Amino acid sequence: MKISKEDPRLTAYAFGEIDDPKERTEIEQAIAANPELQAEVESIRNMGELLAGGLEREAVPELNEFEKAKMEQAPAPEPKRWLLRTLISWPVVTTAAAAALVAILFMPTVGSVKKEAYQTDDSLTELAQEVAQESPRVAATNEVEAVEFEEFLADTVFTMRSRSPAQDLAKAKQLPVASAPVPQSRMAFGASMAADHFVLPPPPPVEPEPQTWNTEKYDPIEDSDFRSPLVAPLSTFSIDVDTASYANVRRFLNQGQMPPADAVRIEELVNYFSYNDTPPASSLEEGGDPFAVHMAQANAPWHPAHRLLRVALKGYVMPWAERPASNLVFLLDVSGSMNSANKLPLVKEALQLLTHRLDERDRVAIVVYAGASGLVLPSTTANNTETIEHALNNLSAGGSTNAGAGIELAYKVARDHFIADGNNRVILCTDGDFNVGQSNRGELTAVADKQADAGVSLTVLGFGMGNFKDDMLEDLSNKGKGSYAYIDSRAEARKVFLEDLASNLFKIAKDVKIQVEFNPEQVQAYRLIGYENRRLKAEDFNNDKKKAGDIGPGHSVVAFYEIVPVGSEFQLPGVDTLRYQKQVESETVPGEVATVKLRYKRPDQDTSRLITRTAHSEELVDFDKAGEDFRFGAAVAAFGLALRNSETIGEFGYAEIGTIAIDSIGQDPGGHRSEFTELVSVAEKLSE
Repeated sequence: MKISKEDPRLTAYAFGEIDDPKERTEIEQAIAANPELQAEVESIRNMGELLAGGLEREAVPELNEFEKAKMEQAPAPEPKRWLLRTLISWPVVTTAAAAALVAILFMPTVGSVKKEAYQTDDSLTELAQEVAQESPRVAATNEVEAVEFEEFLADTVFTMRSRSPAQDLAKAKQLPVASAPVPQSRMAFGASMAADHFVLPPPPPVEPEPQTWNTEKYDPIEDSDFRSPLVAPLSTFSIDVDTASYANVRRFLNQGQMPPADAVRIEELVNYFSYNDTPPASSLEEGGDPFAVHMAQANAPWHPAHRLLRVALKGYVMPWAERPASNLVFLLDVSGSMNSANKLPLVKEALQLLTHRLDERDRVAIVVYAGASGLVLPSTTANNTETIEHALNNLSAGGSTNAGAGIELAYKVARDHFIADGNNRVILCTDGDFNVGQSNRGELTAVADKQADAGVSLTVLGFGMGNFKDDMLEDLSNKGKGSYAYIDSRAEARKVFLEDLASNLFKIAKDVKIQVEFNPEQVQAYRLIGYENRRLKAEDFNNDKKKAGDIGPGHSVVAFYEIVPVGSEFQLPGVDTLRYQKQVESETVPGEVATVKLRYKRPDQDTSRLITRTAHSEELVDFDKAGEDFRFGAAVAAFGLALRNSETIGEFGYAEIGTIAIDSIGQDPGGHRSEFTELVSVAEKLSE
C-alpha cells in the first residue's frame, strides 16, 4: 500500500480509528517501511495530546446564577476525539483553528464583554454546535477548503467584537467560498487572542451591514447562425488564446450556480486545454512556420447527419533556455474591492510563482493603484527574489480604483526599461472595478492599443467575484495584444504561471487570422462554433493593418465548424435569387469541402505570410473513430452550447457530453480533463 503524509488514513490510524484489520495491517506495514510516516504519526499523536490537554486545562470562568441555570439546561459537550482529529488533519489549520474554536466555545463568559450582550443568550451554544457539525465535512475535503474554514473561524471570532449574538449565529451558518490562503496576520491574530484569554473591549453600536450587490458585467454574445456558402462563402476570424471564460464558468459551477450565458465564450472553453497535435519540426530561426496546421472531420455527436470540421494550430515549443529576456511590470490593483482572500492575497501568491521562474536576464517592477498610483518597486533584476517578494508581501488593499493613472505609470516604467528584441509586458492583476479617474473603456483600451503598437504588450489576470468586470478586462487584453486569464484558485495560478507560462508570456506569431471558404457543391450550410466577438470582415484577412490575435510557444488553438452537407434535410432561412450575380463555374477538385487559409506575421515583422490547406470529403470518419483530441474538444464545445442554452444541439444533454469526455480523456498530466468531467456532472445536477 502506498500512503502519503497527507493521507487522512494516517490521522485515523494515529488515533486508533481504523476498524478494518486488513487495512490497519497494510497501513502499519507502510509506516514501518517509511521513517517519514513514522515521524508524522508521532507528530499527530503529540498534537492530539497537546490539544486535548489544552482543552481540559482551560479555566472555567465565573458564572452568575442566571448563567449557571442556563448551563444546567444546556450542558456543554465534552471535547470529542473526532474534533481533535478534524483539527489535526488540516495541514494548515492546526494552531489557528484550534485557538479560534476555543475562543468560540468560551467567548460568552470571559473578558470584559458586556453582560447584556451575551449573558442571557444561548446563541453561542448554538454557534458552537454549528461549528462542530461543519467540522467533519470540511476536514474530509481538500487543503483549500480547510484554509477557507480557518478563515471562517477567525472571521467569526473577529466579528464577535461588534455584532450581536444573533448576527454571530447568522455569520457562522455561512460557509465561506473563498479559495485562497488566509493572510498570516489573521492566523496570528487568532492565536494571540486565544493566548490573551480574549480580554475584549465592549462592542461598539451595531450598524446594519451594507447590501451586497452582484455587479459583474459581460459583453453580450450573439450566437452564430448557419449560413449558406451561396450567400456567404467566406468565414473569417481572429484566433483567440484566452482562457478566462473557462475558469470563470468553473467558479460559478463550483458555487452551485449556472453561469450567465454571456459569460460563456466557447472558444475559451475549448482552448483552455492542451492538445497533442504535432508542433512544427523547424524553429523560426531554421526558417519554419511558427505553428503547424491540422484538420480533421467527423460526424457531429449531437446531429450525426451533420459534420464537424476541426481546424487546429499548434505552436512551436520553445525551450525555456531559448526564451527572450523579459521586462515585466506588475500592475496591481490594491483598491478596497481587492480586499478579500481570493483577490490580493492570491495575486501575491501567483506573482511569486512567476518570479521564481525568472533569472538575472529578466527585470521586474511593481506599480500599484488605488485612489492614486505609485511605484512600489523600481525595475530590478528578477534574481533579487527576496526584494520582489518583500515588496509584494507588504501590499494591502484599500481605497477607490484609479486604474487609468496606474496603467499610464506602468507603461512608462516598461518604456523606460525597454529591451530591444525582448518581451516587454505589463501584467495587470485586478477585478476590473475601475471607479475613479480615467475609467472610460474606450479611452483605456486606446492606451493599451497604442502601447501594443510600440512593443509593450498587456497581459490581464482577473480575480474575484461579485464585482468582476469581465467585459472591460477582455477588451483591454485584446487591444493590448496579450492573453486574458481568470485566476480563482492556487491551482489555476499554477496552471497559468507554471504549466502554461511560456505560451502566456511570449509570442511566436502575431496577427493570426483564419479564413475558410466553403464549397457549395459539398456544403449546404455551415456555422463557426464560438469566436463570436473575434469575427472579421472578409476583406480584413488580406489587410495587414488589421490586427488579430497572437500565439505563444506551445499554444493550442482549436476551432470547430458544424457543416450541413448537401442533400441533408435542413431548413435554412434564405434570400431571394440574386438578380445581378452570375453563377461562376466551379474550379474546385471534386470532393473538396473547404479551403482553409491562415495569415500571420512574425513577431518582428509587419508583412503577413500565407498558409493554405484543403479539407476533403473522403477524410470524414465516424465520430467514435475520431481521435481523442477531436472527441474531447467536441465535448467541450457541446458543453459551451449547452451552458448557453443553444437550440442547435437539440436534446443532446450533459449526460451525453460527460460520456464523450470521460471516454476521450486520454493523457491528462495536469488533471484538467478529469476536472472538466466533474464540472459536466455539476452542471447536469444544477440543470435538473
